[in-house]
This record gives sequence, structure tokens and C-alpha cells, in this order.
Amino acid sequence: MESSRSAITLTKQSLQQLKDLGFRFVLIKGYTTDRRIDYIEVNYFTLVPVKDLPEDPNKKEIYESTDSDILMQWASFPDDGAKVIIEMEPLVKAS
Repeated sequence: MESSRSAITLTKQSLQQLKDLGFRFVLIKGYTTDRRIDYIEVNYFTLVPVKDLPEDPNKKEIYESTDSDILMQWASFPDDGAKVIIEMEPLVKAS
């Protein structure tokens, strides 16, 4: 995770905040303990809020709806499993 960005832990409250701000999706990035992007041996995830999915096929990555059961499960148990962090930079731009 880049140290220049502020971030918060995913909780039910922070997930609701994303929805209230109009974010419909999050870009999911998985990282290893040495901060390499990986989706197999994940130490933590970062979520980058987005309002719409990209139309360009070259920009498609792993996205999840803010209404998904997976995100709600992660938000309900923030201390279990891999750490899940929301990158706050997009939220600042949206205000």
C-alpha cells in the first residue's frame, strides 16, 4: 500500500459511507507481505472505490459491487482473515 495515500479499515460503517457517497464498485487489489500484487498468497487487500466500471477492456481488473455479500462479510468481521483497507484518495476527490 502506498504510504502517500490515507486509508481506513473496511467495516460496516465505512462500507455504508462508500454507498452514501455514490460508489457502486470497488477495485480489489491483493498484496503479499512484501507488498507485491498477488491474489493467491494474500496478506491484505486494498479497495479502490469507483462509481462506474471502465468500458475499456484493457482497464478491466477485479471489481466487486458495494452491495455484494463478500464485502459485507469482510466488513462484518474486520479482524478475521486478511486485512481489508479502503484507499481514501478517491473519497477525497468525490467530496
